[in-house]
Amino acid sequence: MNVYVPEYYPRFRCIASECRNTCCAGWEIDIDPESLARYQRMTGEFGARVKRSVSLDGTPHFILSERERCPLLNRDNLCDLILHEGEGALCQICRDHPRFRNYFSSRVEMGLGLVCEEAARVILSWPSRLRLIRLEGDGTEELTEDERWLLTFRDEWLRSLPEEGPKTRLMETLIYRHLADALYDGRLDERIAFIRKAFQTMTDGWRDGRADTLAERARRFSDAVEYDDEALEQWISGAGGDL
Repeated sequence: MNVYVPEYYPRFRCIASECRNTCCAGWEIDIDPESLARYQRMTGEFGARVKRSVSLDGTPHFILSERERCPLLNRDNLCDLILHEGEGALCQICRDHPRFRNYFSSRVEMGLGLVCEEAARVILSWPSRLRLIRLEGDGTEELTEDERWLLTFRDEWLRSLPEEGPKTRLMETLIYRHLADALYDGRLDERIAFIRKAFQTMTDGWRDGRADTLAERARRFSDAVEYDDEALEQWISGAGGDL
């Protein structure tokens, strides 16, 4: 299986305590079965703390504080699980965030979500067009006719965009992230309309030309829409309003 990522993808690194909008607060953090088994095997005082932090009701998840913070997020906005056990101890959702994946029959395309302020900064300050690089695989692919058509359509749309600037990087990211979903549900026209409306919503009123201010607008939109299944569906169906 071939795995592709944008050229800027390897530049991303979590900025941990320097982040102003930690991803360790504000939403439920589900725990995959492999990580849950690892946590249940942990011993000692810290192991007991981890076990107390986990709820087994429904899908296993961490029990958030009253301020909706992960119970293992310390006062310095650092993850105590990483400090004690290393990054390998993170559950799958924490290891993946803010990454996303689009699946094709013989390739996987990965990217970074704009909900992360550092990812948004890396993306919107990138100086050149979106270009994919191959992380895994030998390049041999057997794509379906629909997949080949969509990738060709996507490439033509991307080439039609201006060469440089944060607005171009934003539009590229929206196209890259959302257009492929039309392969799953057949809603190509709606996906295209959503991409254009989302872009317009994020750029309306943005006048200073600075990548960092556009990145913050993109982060807020992504948090409210792209990471909320119900809100995202409303926007794709045309019912979503301005933020």
